[in-house]
Amino acid sequence: MHNKAKSVTIFDVADLAGVSKSTVSLVLTQSDKVSDKSKQKVLKAIDALGYVYNRDAAAMRSRRSNLVAIIINNLNDPYMARLATSLEHLLNENGLQAMILSSNSSLEQQKNAVKNLKEYNAAAFIICPVAHTCGKWLDTLSEQHKVITLMREVPFSVAPCVLPDYKKASHLTCMHLLAQGVTHITFIGHELTLSDSQALQSGFNSACSQHNVTPLVTIACNQNQPLDAKNAFIEAYKKQPQLNAVVCANDIIAHGVIAAIHSLNIPDSNNINVASCHHLPHYTVMPDNVSTVVINADDIAKRCHLILQELLQNISPPVKTLVNVNLQIRDSSQ
Repeated sequence: MHNKAKSVTIFDVADLAGVSKSTVSLVLTQSDKVSDKSKQKVLKAIDALGYVYNRDAAAMRSRRSNLVAIIINNLNDPYMARLATSLEHLLNENGLQAMILSSNSSLEQQKNAVKNLKEYNAAAFIICPVAHTCGKWLDTLSEQHKVITLMREVPFSVAPCVLPDYKKASHLTCMHLLAQGVTHITFIGHELTLSDSQALQSGFNSACSQHNVTPLVTIACNQNQPLDAKNAFIEAYKKQPQLNAVVCANDIIAHGVIAAIHSLNIPDSNNINVASCHHLPHYTVMPDNVSTVVINADDIAKRCHLILQELLQNISPPVKTLVNVNLQIRDSSQ
């Protein structure tokens, strides 16, 4: 009888009782959603087959693991690597196990990473979404798991997001340059359809408006390629030689702009002021110091962790959390 009981499955019980597998599961978990008639059929089949319900195994199958998946869009980015490390430390301190993956800024890799990690019954997903992440896809994931997005907002998604105050970052940067009396200023950012780019552009525009300055045409380039920023600035300067100030989306773009200024042999090139909206602390190839905005990765990680704790306690956090930023003034743009 012991060997027979061991081989009997829930499907065998359902077949003998003439009910569905889900009905058997409801009876086994003592749900009140089953009629007495169906319940008696199931119990009779269990007795006849000698089925033994392993409650410990069932509990293990239904229980969330302590795994938290962290999917970063680009681990080659020193800031993103720092953010992932800070998140891992906080999670480990609180009894959660972090698994860090990179999507390499690929939608397909991002989807595959989520798909594979769902099989581990992860407690939560923390995602730095790649460009053009679908809000519907993210909301579907949010219905099944705890989800937080970082650094970039997916428009109209219900998943809570934690963002630096990009608008404030560019506003402070632009105001700092305008206070020095510059008159022909432009903004160089990455793909302008993205939420973070739009926020940076908005802060830049608000500062120009406050100073009654009409900015020159915005330049778009690859945010992680100094050469792209260099070429973009050279083309812009040829069309607008009166340009005397540049607000850059980050230090990498600022590096490309400074290289362009040097390569053009511009008379009085020191009069072209450059500042950055996002300091990258481990990006050490900058030939000059520039005033820049510090976005503390540890602060982003801490706020994310607080929201994760709320989600795990089934408390609804705010849909959007903005983390404060600070302007760090340096010599070359004073």
